[in-house]
Amino acid sequence: MNAEQSTRIAVAFAREAAKSLESRLCVACVDMLDVTGAGITIMGGEQAGPVCVSNSRMAALEDLQFTIGVGPCRDAFKSGQPVHAPRLDETASTRWPSFVDLARATAIGAVFAYPMSSKAAKIGVLTLYQNYEGELSEAQHSDSLAVAEILAETILSLQAAAPAGTLAAGLQDAVAYRAEIYQASGMVSIQLRIPAADALLRIRGYAFTHDRPVGSVAADIVARRLRLTDDSPEREAGG
Repeated sequence: MNAEQSTRIAVAFAREAAKSLESRLCVACVDMLDVTGAGITIMGGEQAGPVCVSNSRMAALEDLQFTIGVGPCRDAFKSGQPVHAPRLDETASTRWPSFVDLARATAIGAVFAYPMSSKAAKIGVLTLYQNYEGELSEAQHSDSLAVAEILAETILSLQAAAPAGTLAAGLQDAVAYRAEIYQASGMVSIQLRIPAADALLRIRGYAFTHDRPVGSVAADIVARRLRLTDDSPEREAGG
């Protein structure tokens, strides 16, 4: 089996996994790479947002990076190179303070981010999580590079099959997720008369305190089921 054939088969399998309503694509990465958890995010321009996560702990960390724009995922995308944090020590904390605080709080010991790219196109990032500290093995690193490449081809393949001017079904949720969070932050910004960046932090803080995904909190705010006040969140009457 040559390399081209191998990639084509891998993409076909990954495309099937991506069609699932569950997070099978991320779960497949966890199983294949022998890590604790994984998150896949498409990035760049208007088409940006989490595609899937393997479990709720990873969802919180992916939400945080997406919301505040700081973390290994963002650094890997900007640099185009893998970003490894085998220990969430003071160096990592100085680089990504909020991310490291949340990772420690959720018992994550190491994080590894791999950019997904194809030729000159940057697609997004595959982020891997481990409960324990320490570097990935050489085999894990090599496999992670290959998986990130295949995921990039998968996403491009999904999009190529979509009608002109539309997003592939597997990518629509990511863009909708992004739009809803920023719509919610705009609403909170106006309500509390604070900058949009601070509004995003308020939404994230509420989500973390109440152990909820950021996207779920944003959906409640946009639907006017939830209103964040200066002091404490409160449900609107009749919401």
